[in-house]
Amino acid sequence: MMKFFSLCFAVTMNGTVDQIYNSRAIVELVAKDGHAHEESLPVWMFPCKIEEGTKFRIKIKEDSITLECDQ
Repeated sequence: MMKFFSLCFAVTMNGTVDQIYNSRAIVELVAKDGHAHEESLPVWMFPCKIEEGTKFRIKIKEDSITLECDQ
């Protein structure tokens, strides 16, 4: 039963790479409620080659975080 509630609270955020600087990607994340957040992520975290304008998603579940690039 608890696992069911955890799945209901999974979060997905859409993001866009704004800049790449010193092996870090400055990204804008947009939450489901529309609020935008600026973050810095290491380039190695991305499962694809990134450049300015690359779009991606971060999926956060109870026990995992997945980063997916849009193709």
